[in-house]
Amino acid sequence: MSTNKSIKNPNVSTLGAVKTVGFFVNTAKPHALQVATEACDWLKKHGAKPLVPDAEAALLGLAGAGCDRRELASHCDLLLVLGGDGTLLDAAHIPEIEKVPILAANLGSLGFLTDVPRDQLYAALTNVFNGDYKIDRRMMLEVSVDNHEREFSNSFALNDVVIRHYTQLIELETYIDGEPFVTYNADGLIIATSSGSTAYSLACGGPIVEPHLNAILLTPISPHSLTMRPFIAHGDSEITVVMQSDYSSVNLLVDGPRETHTVAPNSLIRVRKADKTIQLIRSHHHSNYEVLQTKLMLGEGTKRKA
Repeated sequence: MSTNKSIKNPNVSTLGAVKTVGFFVNTAKPHALQVATEACDWLKKHGAKPLVPDAEAALLGLAGAGCDRRELASHCDLLLVLGGDGTLLDAAHIPEIEKVPILAANLGSLGFLTDVPRDQLYAALTNVFNGDYKIDRRMMLEVSVDNHEREFSNSFALNDVVIRHYTQLIELETYIDGEPFVTYNADGLIIATSSGSTAYSLACGGPIVEPHLNAILLTPISPHSLTMRPFIAHGDSEITVVMQSDYSSVNLLVDGPRETHTVAPNSLIRVRKADKTIQLIRSHHHSNYEVLQTKLMLGEGTKRKA
């Protein structure tokens, strides 16, 4: 089960222990390159080496600080994400990301996963270097597909796995731990983690779930019948979906556009809790309930005026 405990990471416990900080930067965000440049300078002054993917290193003018994006996590002690939740989801799909603590700074407008404001970035970095933080471990999903002709596996999602057709209703026969559940006649189906409950699932009428709950959400997309409702399965369940509709192909999206696959009719799609988790760095004052109240304005309009 996911945990949210105060942990002094043995690899990131003192100022001198952080030798290399990897960067994942959304260069489309306003001021992102400026923030990244300033953060690199700050790290150098504090004895840490910045490591940036090659494309961003060229934009930042950091000769000798670049590396292949897919090798970033394996070469750093800490990963600094500068962007929004989408940037963090991008980072979650690089190899060995589960081994590196992530400090995510929000340069966007919403951000449920990237909750460090820009003006608190250096205070947060100082706390991390001093070992004053906690690790928030978030569950991931593992998805595999048996197309009968070929099978792909080892795809991982932090938020959700989406099966959908963009122009027609599709018929999706679902099983939970091998037991027949519901056959959805809908535009598609979202299979989400608790972290992903505030993403696409929420937009499709799914419930808001405490992010550390050991659960897997099944949320139909525009179902044909009102009897098809969102469902929360136990997090240790294996969800199997059989694509019954006789269309040439259906889209399978892993964390949105980060991984897309074409699924043939009668393919078996299996989704279960992954063995790995993502390590998000939080301050000791972080509150998931405060994040929900602030970002979604829960309860606004219901409070009585004095």
